[in-house]
Amino acid sequence: MEKVLEKHLDETFRLPGVAGVLCADENGLCLAAKGVAEKSASGNIASIAKQAAQLHPNSSTPPVICIESETGSVLIKSEDDITMAIYKSSPT
Repeated sequence: MEKVLEKHLDETFRLPGVAGVLCADENGLCLAAKGVAEKSASGNIASIAKQAAQLHPNSSTPPVICIESETGSVLIKSEDDITMAIYKSSPT
């Protein structure tokens, strides 16, 4: 599974505008990180995904969270027991 995860992270990291990617398990343990994604943020990212899911508990699909700043944005989504964050840089 680790090689498959690394392959998906590499493919995502190569997309235009992507500055970093991070995967965490349901407990916030960092499974992998690339680019600007800080491994230490994995717990916070998993927590944000859990909290956002509680806003619509009857939804059949997990929410996609977008956090924006002046320097870029972070997209967060949980699927099954994995949470993924994609860091995108703002065009200059």
